[in-house]
Amino acid sequence: MPAYRFGPFELDVAGARLVRDGAEIRLRPKAFAALRLLVENPARVISKEDLIASLWPGRFVSDDSVCQALSDVRAALGEHGGMIATVPKLGYRFDGAVERPAEPEPETHYARSGALRIAYQMVGDGPIDLVCVPGWVTHLELGWEEPSLARFYRGMAGFSRLILFDKRGTGLSDRAAGLPTIEQRMDDVRAVMDAAGSRRAAIVGMSEGGGMAISFAAAYPERTHALILFGAFAKRVWSEDYPWAPTPAERQLFFDEIERSWGGPVGIEQIAPGRAADPIFRSWWAKYQRRSASPGAALALARMNTAIDVCALLPAVRAPTLVMHRTGDRDAHIDEGRYIAGRIPAARLAELPGEDHLFFAGAPEPPLERMREFLGGLPPA
Repeated sequence: MPAYRFGPFELDVAGARLVRDGAEIRLRPKAFAALRLLVENPARVISKEDLIASLWPGRFVSDDSVCQALSDVRAALGEHGGMIATVPKLGYRFDGAVERPAEPEPETHYARSGALRIAYQMVGDGPIDLVCVPGWVTHLELGWEEPSLARFYRGMAGFSRLILFDKRGTGLSDRAAGLPTIEQRMDDVRAVMDAAGSRRAAIVGMSEGGGMAISFAAAYPERTHALILFGAFAKRVWSEDYPWAPTPAERQLFFDEIERSWGGPVGIEQIAPGRAADPIFRSWWAKYQRRSASPGAALALARMNTAIDVCALLPAVRAPTLVMHRTGDRDAHIDEGRYIAGRIPAARLAELPGEDHLFFAGAPEPPLERMREFLGGLPPA
């Protein structure tokens, strides 16, 4: 586990210690957790809501608890307590210069899927394989540049062997003529698992990747140890029996935004409202999108994703399933998570606080803890 250095201090994450000039400064667990969250996200405003969700997941606590934890932190930092800045009406920000620990990024490999090569990475050595099926567009190597995403990946790798990949047509994977079928995309998951030496894995579907993960779990039950969904949806076009999806007119507005604004942080107010005012995150998200797909590819994939409809497949999923969804998600309504959980046999639903659709944009501890608890209760893969 890393140690962070700032001013005369060292934050020893593995030992849960704050050290100054070789001497330990005692901090209560919640104060240490608050300091760690701020130090790991320097210059980013952390809201009280995110602090509460991270420090007291699933519990109701007052703002006074947050204020007390930060008061303890400032007292421990002494004359350097000003590093913890209060941003009126928004939250708190760490203003110190942080020396980050050097952690090597995982090596990128390629799996052969038909005529194409699919880029993938492996992180961690836990007892269970965890295959992460990403959302719309991704870039494996650039993702590690955003601290919140890197922290989420490291968190999952702490209890698994995490397998990441860029779907065909995005990031470091090959481009193909025409749009892929769902069967081809599912076969990419199988090819990555084969290349990584994974016979059976927990499949994690994020956002649009949820439909692909559901399809894989229904088609390959012998290779699916468990299914975990975050911010997933079963359809992407409104209907009377699925009224939470965008209307065709709303989807067209999104297509128009891609054509007009690709290269900027497209959709950030919708999918990451808690980070939308952060200039560093906005800049990274814009670069991440540009590197993940060309404008034409991004539009084509968005149109293809609009055709997703896995409603009929939900009852066919037999793997133990955990559905996680933020209650205020602006991109996929909470009722979509409830719909999916209600139609997959014996699925568990975890409703999490927050508005961010991106799994790493909000507080990371609640979903990581739910995943760890869920997987820990399953028999060995």
